[in-house]
Amino acid sequence: MKKYAIPVVVVLAVLAVTWSAFGQAQDRAAMRERFQNMSPEEQAKFREQMRARGGGARRIRMSSEDQQKAIKAIEESLVKVKAAAQIQRPQGGFQDMSEEERNKLMTAYRDRSTALNAIVAQVALLQGRRPLEGEGARFMILSTNDLTPIQEAATKEKAEETGKLLQGLLSRGRGFGGRPGGGGRQGGGQRRGGQ
Repeated sequence: MKKYAIPVVVVLAVLAVTWSAFGQAQDRAAMRERFQNMSPEEQAKFREQMRARGGGARRIRMSSEDQQKAIKAIEESLVKVKAAAQIQRPQGGFQDMSEEERNKLMTAYRDRSTALNAIVAQVALLQGRRPLEGEGARFMILSTNDLTPIQEAATKEKAEETGKLLQGLLSRGRGFGGRPGGGGRQGGGQRRGGQ
């Protein structure tokens, strides 16, 4: 089963990237058409809502060339993850290893962790997130289940602004491509999904 784990991850990463790119083009065209059919007042209100949600300032568009570079970086990082996964620990455990073997194993684990962080960062960029600035900043994979207790605690402690911000994150229901619904359509059908 282990020998199939890395190829499955590679396939899933490539599918996530292509799903994201395909869904963004369709969503953008539908949004543009809806926006053009709005009155000037509705357009102004819509712009203000998008700014309030952070939609206008957070997303970036990547050129096709930049998307291909990001995909190549993901593939290179997956090679490193695969190499680290192939290193076997002795059956006796960590304490039975020589100093050299321990160092080799620890280096492999660090390389794997660095490669996984690079993959997450590249996928975030493909989803339209801006590159992070600041020391120690990195993208993370979170579940809405991770945020719910924090949101509940903020509400309980009457930290209203924090509670609202967390509720906004929870209500997004991010799926592949960073769009609401995780692949479902709003309203009657399912909407394509894809920071």
